[in-house]
Amino acid sequence: MKNFLKNFISANSQMTASSKAMFLILTIIFLSTKWNSQILSISSLITILILIISIVCHEVAHGFTAYINGDDTAKLMGRLTLNPIKHMDPLGMLLPIFLTLMGSSFVIGWAKPVPIDYSKLKKGEFSVFLVSIAGAMANFTLAFLGVLLLRFIPSSLLQNQFILPTTIIYLININLALGIFNLLPIPPLDGSKILWSIGGNKLKDIIYILEPHGFLIIIILSYTNILWWIIDPIFTFFLKIASIIIMWGR
Repeated sequence: MKNFLKNFISANSQMTASSKAMFLILTIIFLSTKWNSQILSISSLITILILIISIVCHEVAHGFTAYINGDDTAKLMGRLTLNPIKHMDPLGMLLPIFLTLMGSSFVIGWAKPVPIDYSKLKKGEFSVFLVSIAGAMANFTLAFLGVLLLRFIPSSLLQNQFILPTTIIYLININLALGIFNLLPIPPLDGSKILWSIGGNKLKDIIYILEPHGFLIIIILSYTNILWWIIDPIFTFFLKIASIIIMWGR
């Protein structure tokens, strides 16, 4: 535990004063929360674990794709690793844990973005496209892995159990949601970078204009439930496909 805290503090030594303040506030709220059965629920712990794994894989996919396209920045900074300590953003880690334990229906989290030097990428805008889409593809791959597990694990092993089927279902749902969310064309989400890489100068200018206001746009869309109205039909469509694959031949 001592080494974990030491490595965590070292990895986030450049955190801004405002981020430190927000982190402290969330920590105080978290520690002052009543210790109840919801905090101890297995489903909450599974959600947090799957979310951390999924976000880390998302960032590593960005860094690895950049590396094979000529940019070794992430590798040199030790970010091509599945060790979550190297990727943890204090706010991005604590906020989803807090929201999950509070029973929130909307959970959001993030890792520190993998550093990318776009000037080093071999194929210009095409490499930007590959790097940008890699994170979402990693999430969709994890979701598909969950689908395959449900398809090929004998039903007898899933019956009368809770942890295994719940973990697999959360793996599918969380990664589908993360993949779809990150493909939205709103800065700083990956979808905006994908549009930038394939669009013309006018589209690039629009993205540059929106970039400083991206987080505000996301918050407004989330608060008004518009964000989920956008994501839900796509999410439901993929879940139907997943169900067809799982039930095929049974």
